[in-house]
Amino acid sequence: MTTKIEAHYQQLLGQLNQAMLVTEADRVPLLRRIMQHLNQPDRHFHVIHLAGTNGKGSTGAMLASILQAQGYQVGRFSSPAINDAREQLQVNGRWITAAEFIDTYQEIVPVLTNMGLAAAEVSIFEWFFLIGMVWFRNLGVDWAVVEAGLGGQYDATNALAGPQVTVFTKVALDHTAILGPTITAIARNKSKIIKPKTTVVTLANQAPAAATVFTAEAEAQHVPLVVAKQLKVQVQQRDITGTTVSMSSDLFDWSALKFGLVGDYQLQNLSLVLTVVAVLQRQQVAITTMAVRTGLQQVRLPGRLTVLQKAPLIIADGAHNPDGMQALVTSVQQLLPQRPLVWVVGVLKDKDYEPMLQQLVPAATTVITNTPANPQRALSAAALAAVAQTVADEQAVQPQIQAASTIQSALALAQQAVADNGAIIVTGSFYVMRELQQTGWQVFSDGH
Repeated sequence: MTTKIEAHYQQLLGQLNQAMLVTEADRVPLLRRIMQHLNQPDRHFHVIHLAGTNGKGSTGAMLASILQAQGYQVGRFSSPAINDAREQLQVNGRWITAAEFIDTYQEIVPVLTNMGLAAAEVSIFEWFFLIGMVWFRNLGVDWAVVEAGLGGQYDATNALAGPQVTVFTKVALDHTAILGPTITAIARNKSKIIKPKTTVVTLANQAPAAATVFTAEAEAQHVPLVVAKQLKVQVQQRDITGTTVSMSSDLFDWSALKFGLVGDYQLQNLSLVLTVVAVLQRQQVAITTMAVRTGLQQVRLPGRLTVLQKAPLIIADGAHNPDGMQALVTSVQQLLPQRPLVWVVGVLKDKDYEPMLQQLVPAATTVITNTPANPQRALSAAALAAVAQTVADEQAVQPQIQAASTIQSALALAQQAVADNGAIIVTGSFYVMRELQQTGWQVFSDGH
């Protein structure tokens, strides 16, 4: 039953400015002024700021889990939400409640009024960022792990005053219409979150063009840039539930680490996390060996190789750009070798979906397209199926390709098509993950 508070929260959400204002002008100076008028809430806790194309969610989840296992109160701001917008704001894994959201909103509105601003002049993403920072301060968190939403330079999170560590996950092509058509352009946008007095940490195998940009910006800001060198990785065990790995570099040496994520791409995220841990330890932040092991073992990430059902095996993963899809296909082929795969895929029309299909189609016995529930941005199932057929013809592969209007009908077709020893992989967009959750599949725990 919907309570009055939940109804008020839903009404408030509906009133917030839904526009994506980040694409229209540099709004970071405005948000910095708002943060100053809020008495700089982010100065009350340590901040780890993450930007990158792929891996932010996994890297942030691992770092938050480790810090929480150490006994810290840990705030986390991440996006997009899969099921409920409140997922984006968590403290020690607990979502912000509807009442806390409303109370924090009402705490901020008078400050905006005093600045001569109306609530509608702040976008919904900016509101979540501001509410998150004030809520974290009110709860007395020790650390906040904050993910940039889009790019970095013009992202709301760039209003942060002074992150202790600035982390760059893998940079790849995505949002090219907004961020630029090249790795260099995208990295340059993301690099602008680097601020004086931070320490920059980036992947050892970052794209060379991106690594060059991050190095130059760190030098311009006179801050250290740390990369794990001489990385050695040995996977001892992996299955669909987790991975055991030994990993060492010039900065760390870990044996038989168990962590609750799977896929080769998670190994590079793990190397980044262990590098950040080494940096924090050098900064005299208390993080024990036990906290690292416990935090990694407990970490779970919804919508990333999430097992929805075991017979037939159904896996959900929100891979929504070519790099993410390549990582997903590679991981599934490693984890489920020689098993016939039925792929259920739905995408937004502003995504680079043809290269995604070039990865996916050769790995499929059947491809079932569906139309995500986003009328403005969704690519129709029929249009996606036509592109998939073209890709199949060009690559001389012969999967069966079908179109279904909804995720429910797509999954019904998939369960008819899947072989006894096969598996169904649902992917393509976080909107598809959200629809799965709303139709009863457990992609995400409710976080209450």
